[in-house]
Amino acid sequence: MTLPADVVIGMDIGTTSAKAVVRSMSHRSAPYVEQPTPWRAGSGGQTEIDPYRLLGLAVELIGRAVREAESAWGPVRVRGIGVAGMAESGVLLSGAGRPSAPTIAWFDHRGSREIEQAGGKSPEFAAAFERTTGLPWSSQASIAKLLWLRGRGFTAGPASTWLSVPEWIVFGLGGDLVREPSLASRTGLIDQGTGELWPAAAAIAGLSARILPDERPAGVPAGHVRHDGVAACAAGAVLTVAGHDHPVAAIGAGVVDKDELFNSSGTADVLARCLPGTLAAPQRQAAVSAGWSIGRHVLPDTSLLLAGVSGGLLLRRVLAALGAESGDARAALDRASLSVGDLPVGLSVTGDGRTQDDVVLRIQDGATPASIWTAAVRYTADQARLLLDDIEKVVGPHQRAVAAGGWTQMASVRAAKANAIKAVSFSPVVQPGVTGAALLAAFAIDGDGLTLADFIRASSVTDGRSEPAQDALSAPGTISEGMK
Repeated sequence: MTLPADVVIGMDIGTTSAKAVVRSMSHRSAPYVEQPTPWRAGSGGQTEIDPYRLLGLAVELIGRAVREAESAWGPVRVRGIGVAGMAESGVLLSGAGRPSAPTIAWFDHRGSREIEQAGGKSPEFAAAFERTTGLPWSSQASIAKLLWLRGRGFTAGPASTWLSVPEWIVFGLGGDLVREPSLASRTGLIDQGTGELWPAAAAIAGLSARILPDERPAGVPAGHVRHDGVAACAAGAVLTVAGHDHPVAAIGAGVVDKDELFNSSGTADVLARCLPGTLAAPQRQAAVSAGWSIGRHVLPDTSLLLAGVSGGLLLRRVLAALGAESGDARAALDRASLSVGDLPVGLSVTGDGRTQDDVVLRIQDGATPASIWTAAVRYTADQARLLLDDIEKVVGPHQRAVAAGGWTQMASVRAAKANAIKAVSFSPVVQPGVTGAALLAAFAIDGDGLTLADFIRASSVTDGRSEPAQDALSAPGTISEGMK
């Protein structure tokens, strides 16, 4: 009789799609599954989802991942599950532990008016918000969603709890109510100087001091799977909230040392910078003024600087305009781009590619598809460079950079990034978010007395210092998949 293989599952509940990967110490392959996040779109750009639908999505992913692993390896036993994902979206629980409101998408602008009104009523609070929370004063933070919900009758009572999406998934699967620091940093409710609930923010939103659960860092066990719908082989598996998708992806690519930079090149072109310790309030304000946000990393005693542009969306629109969406056409354009030197006079690309913001191409005679594509990749790389220039005035230069994600499989994109980002190397791990979540699940069940950073360095995914070693997880991530 074949004994089941012990495995861990890493999950990333993302904006466009939710993903899961299965990892085993005894197999080099890593079965991977993905399916769209089923948001419900309303009028005026409102986007939300029933929290139970999110939980059902996670259960479905676990089942599909297990079936893929069993098809490849035979019987498996899931020992741990790590859940990463989007941060500002969350679930308001009643005192009975049940969702009492829909989950609003992090990019939904609901709460903008309420934020303005709160700032008008308390200018002192608005002035202190950025230097205290490390976030811009905008509708993106969870506090804006909570203010909007409060105004629509979704009242947070004295026993109510706010959970981010990954925290809700862990709780819904049978785990504990926990507050993971990198996710809590995106709520607008945390004083980054103390790491605890900021009383002024709770007061503005009419929230009790118990609105956030007790802290439980990423990679620390947060209960066990106790959900009837989950595959039997995963019953009792250790759960951990892996954290915010961007720092989790960074460790999935082996970026764990101080003053290192991770560039995630997917739908958004995200920059995530590690910094040791906690920044003082003036530095937090300077970082936000430079177009960055700052909070806690999933690594202990480490801050995370975060910024980004919608580079991947811009590139995808340019590919469509050039008729180069198929694999062969894209590869031909990629090769031709490498021969482009100076751009033709009058050729420029602007815009970020978001639905509400057009990509603008300006061309004159001499513009070829290869030169247009080259202009686009250079433009997105230059936008990242501008963000780096501004933040280096606050915290100094990074020491090492690693880029990962689907777009980095194109040589033209790598060339542009190499010119724009100092000391950059490229990881072959196409889906570092689920890789990092799986590593945090493995750490939760078998850290072997190592620090999290040492555990990541010792993993089979990356050697931690030079070019990451080829990993089987990169196999399912074709260029088109990585660009979603």
